[in-house]
Amino acid sequence: METKTAIISIDNIKSDDLPVLRQAFDALPGVEKVDFSLERSVAVIEFDPKQSHLDDFLRAVLKAGFKVS
Repeated sequence: METKTAIISIDNIKSDDLPVLRQAFDALPGVEKVDFSLERSVAVIEFDPKQSHLDDFLRAVLKAGFKVS
């Protein structure tokens, strides 16, 4: 299976926010792995491009109550 990586900048994420964001991404089809960098305020998502797209991840961030930067 071919995977792609999406890097999404999220405004002001803190460690307390990670479970909510992880749950939002994990709920999407094709998500293989999610990592976060608090230092860079980004989520790094490995996914199957046949099942999910970048727009899906951006919507998930907004729906979880965060802003994409």
